[in-house]
Amino acid sequence: MKFKTIFFLFNGIILFSFLFIALMPLFVLGAEYTRIFWGENWFLALLFLIFISVLDAYFMINWKMFSLLEKEDWPGLTSYLETEIYEKKRLSSRNIRMMVNTSLTISNLDKIIRLEKEVSEKKPSLLSRYGAMLGIPYLLNQNKEEGKIYFKDCIAQSSAKDLPWLEWCYSFLLLADQKLDEAKTYLSSLSAQTKDSILRLLSLYLLSTISGKAQDEALVQNKRSFIEQYPDRQSLEKDVLKSKNKNIVVLLLSSVLDDSQNWLYDTVSENNVEEINNGH
Repeated sequence: MKFKTIFFLFNGIILFSFLFIALMPLFVLGAEYTRIFWGENWFLALLFLIFISVLDAYFMINWKMFSLLEKEDWPGLTSYLETEIYEKKRLSSRNIRMMVNTSLTISNLDKIIRLEKEVSEKKPSLLSRYGAMLGIPYLLNQNKEEGKIYFKDCIAQSSAKDLPWLEWCYSFLLLADQKLDEAKTYLSSLSAQTKDSILRLLSLYLLSTISGKAQDEALVQNKRSFIEQYPDRQSLEKDVLKSKNKNIVVLLLSSVLDDSQNWLYDTVSENNVEEINNGH
């Protein structure tokens, strides 16, 4: 359905509903009671007018953006967002998210790099919440040196809520740079403490690439605990989908997540076969 159609249909439904409620006393109880009712409750009409005015103002202000989204005009939307962010200085959470998503859609990581520099300079407080998202070019290109500096800065000013994913991204680049001991410190902590199941799995998997076949006891124990909670792929599927919808980093690193699941559940299958053979 077209955006304009939705807009006018929504306004029509809201207006009809208000008129129905406003005129119902007239049809049921007569004009005199209606006059008394609205004389005492006039503020309800005022609240309605304020509500519909604010809502319509929001749509009108963002009309161009919604129209570009409707047409899937990604280059046009990118240009619109660049004007909003760099010329009008509207470095809002919404604009940051949309700019990253649109830049990925048109496969232009340079625009995310530019946005990251802008946020770092103008609103560094947002790096805690959006640091992982803005650091995507470092993860995809494995620009190790700049990426490590960037994520370390994000970690230093991060809130407790956003810290785990920033630490994982930092660990990912440490591994790429063969800084195994430092990466292991972060990943060991994440695999044991984080409540995010997908982050836990990814941390366990990266740890296994460091340990190889000689896996340490902590890794084995944390892996066993994870399998007890998620005994097969199907039991984990809901969390996988939720994480991909919520976290664009997970979506972009789907191949790493697939490898993580293959590593975890192929190992489970091998152990089951071994137990059966030993039983015979």
